[in-house]
Amino acid sequence: LTNSLEVGTASLFSESIFKANANEGTPTFSKDGKTMIFARGNTGKRSDQSPDVDLYISKNVDGVWSNPEVITVSDSAAWDGCPSFSADNKTLYFASNRAGGKGGIDLYRSNIDNAGRFGRAINMGSDINTTGDEMFPYVSKDGKLYFASDGHAGLGGLDLFQATRKNGEITVEHLGIPLNSSYDDFALIPIDSTKGYVTSNRVGGKGDDDIY
Repeated sequence: LTNSLEVGTASLFSESIFKANANEGTPTFSKDGKTMIFARGNTGKRSDQSPDVDLYISKNVDGVWSNPEVITVSDSAAWDGCPSFSADNKTLYFASNRAGGKGGIDLYRSNIDNAGRFGRAINMGSDINTTGDEMFPYVSKDGKLYFASDGHAGLGGLDLFQATRKNGEITVEHLGIPLNSSYDDFALIPIDSTKGYVTSNRVGGKGDDDIY
């Protein structure tokens, strides 16, 4: 394994996406790269930790990203974040602490029709969601759901899990060491069967949450 990775110089993504005194993050892109859904919310200051985090959509038209609009499945009274398109762009997965969940932050999905309209938010169920927090969903091309949780048994903090469905039954598997640690480990994005990206605040990084 190599520790080196060629990374270009960071630059502002788009002038039209960002709103003053708000945070934008965790974007997900459609397969053609022309549609982006992301979370926008509070400033991050301790005096402004409201539940007001919503999911927005922006589309790239002739190389320019449109002004973001709140998607219909977002709940204005709740914290909604961590959006993720399925590989076929027919489902949006996300995390929310909206009323009616299993407790804490839960994972939800919304079907997307051919016109790009979002169906109702469907809770992913008690096999996946716990009284703790489930966040950062990612569904691979082969249908495996990767997510972070502090409610399933793990090593401490947020740990990474894999959920698979076979014959109608869901199996949740802890992804073990070294992907997991006693710290927060989350936002797993597989590239292929041998490598991917993960975020962690484990000892040895450059700051708090680092990408590995």
